[in-house]
Amino acid sequence: MWDEWMPALQLGVTPEQFRQLPRHPAYLYEYLNGIAYLSPRPRTFHAILDLNASLPPDLPPRSDVVLRAVGRADRAELVVAFASAFDQAQPFAGLDEARRREAARQVLDRTFAGGDGPWIADASFAAWQEGPALSRPRLVGAMLVTLVPGGDPADRDSYLWMEPPPPDCLERRLGQPHLTWVFVVPDLSRRGVATSLLAAVRDALRRRGYSQLLSTFMSGNEASVLWHWRQGFRLVEHPGAGRRWRRAIAPDGGGPALPRAS
Repeated sequence: MWDEWMPALQLGVTPEQFRQLPRHPAYLYEYLNGIAYLSPRPRTFHAILDLNASLPPDLPPRSDVVLRAVGRADRAELVVAFASAFDQAQPFAGLDEARRREAARQVLDRTFAGGDGPWIADASFAAWQEGPALSRPRLVGAMLVTLVPGGDPADRDSYLWMEPPPPDCLERRLGQPHLTWVFVVPDLSRRGVATSLLAAVRDALRRRGYSQLLSTFMSGNEASVLWHWRQGFRLVEHPGAGRRWRRAIAPDGGGPALPRAS
């Protein structure tokens, strides 16, 4: 669904200019009769975090940021922060401010409505900045967690409910938690806000009895890739990886199992 918000582009350029265009992994670049065609082709990767593993060193806590459970009443503030956070990141970077806010409304409404799997409200948190310089608290980031079916984390079907999940799936601890959205406004990015949010999510999920957290990010979003790595997430094999298929057709039934997060 991410390519819904990525416009296709046509640019009148020379062959030399086409070769010099910066490439983004989320687009397919083609050239014909003096026109460069850039078509959305987002590719995603999955990662997994062991919730029982040791945490990376804590950053000094920010005295002006507090964490609170996310509520639907926060929707307006969430939309503003979401649109700001994805100003320079795909799949929303190609949109103007109005369309980016509309995209934020739609994707957040989908999450709250269970479109990404049952929303785990008590494991979803928002970061609020407070202080004498602000007339009112400002929502500066959030982390929203949903429940996916689970199973092999390299299998696409592990992230999409093929049938409606049971109403009591959270109480029965079915499926696996998935970090569906994490975002922080640009002026507070790389300041430990997302790390603090993840610590709160981790504690909430462990209280529910979960031991792992899945996540998904888009190829080309280097900031997201680095953040996941620093937090201890481990990249999951891509479903089309050659070594995965070679194991599947091996005469002995497949070789070693997919490594777990460590």
